[in-house]
Amino acid sequence: MEDLAVPSLGCVAHTLQLVVHEGLLAQRSVTDTMANARKIIDHFKHSPLAYSRLEDIQIPLKMTVKRLQQDVHVRWNSSLYMLQSILEQKRALSIYTADHNLPATLTASQWTLMENTAEVLVLLEELTREVSKETATAADVIPAISEAVETRFAEVEKEPLYSIATLVDPRYKDRYFTKSDHLRFAKDSLIQEVMKMEENRVASEEPEAAEPVSKAPRQGAGSSLGSILDEILEERQPEPN
Repeated sequence: MEDLAVPSLGCVAHTLQLVVHEGLLAQRSVTDTMANARKIIDHFKHSPLAYSRLEDIQIPLKMTVKRLQQDVHVRWNSSLYMLQSILEQKRALSIYTADHNLPATLTASQWTLMENTAEVLVLLEELTREVSKETATAADVIPAISEAVETRFAEVEKEPLYSIATLVDPRYKDRYFTKSDHLRFAKDSLIQEVMKMEENRVASEEPEAAEPVSKAPRQGAGSSLGSILDEILEERQPEPN
C-alpha cells in the first residue's frame, strides 16, 4: 500500500485482540484468577467421577447439565467462553466444594473479577464481530466502537480515514463522534481532502483544456466547503414509521 502511495489502515480486529491479550488478560489479578479457573476446569476434565458428581448437583437445581469449557491460548474469545462456563456453574461448584476438594479455590473478589472481565470481553467480542463482517467498511468502525465501549477507544476518531469515512456515510454523518474537537478534526480533514482532490484535478488537466486560473480553488474555499458541509450534516434521515 505504501509503495502505491495508497492510504492504509491497520486491522481493527487485530488491534482489539492486542487490547485483550496485552491489556486486560495481562493484568496480574486477572491472570491469577484465570489460572485458578483453569485448574478447577482441568480437574473435572480429567475426572469422570468428579463430572458425574457435578451433574448430580446440577439436576436437582434444575440447571442445564453442561461441561465446563477450557480456553485455548491462541483464541482470546475462548477465555470469554471459559469464564461464562464457570460463572454459570457457580452455585453448583459452591455445593460441590462443601463435600469434595478442588485443586484451587476462587475467592469472592475473584468471582466478581471474573464477572467484570466477562462483561468487558462480551463487548469486545461484539465489536470484533461488527468490524469483521463481510459488509463492514471503514465508516463502521467509529460507530461500532462508540456504541460498544463508549469513550474508551475515542482516539480512533483522530484517524483521518476513519473520521472522513464516517462523516461522509449518510447512515452516520456526525452522530457518533464523542468529542467536539474530534468532530472538528473530521470536518477539517474532509475539507482538506476535497481541496487536495480539486488541486490534483486542476494540475492533471492538459494546458489547453485547463480552466482559467480564476476558477482554481480560491482563498477561503475551505470556509465555503465548511459551510456546505455543516448544511449537509444538519440534514437528518427521516424517522421510520
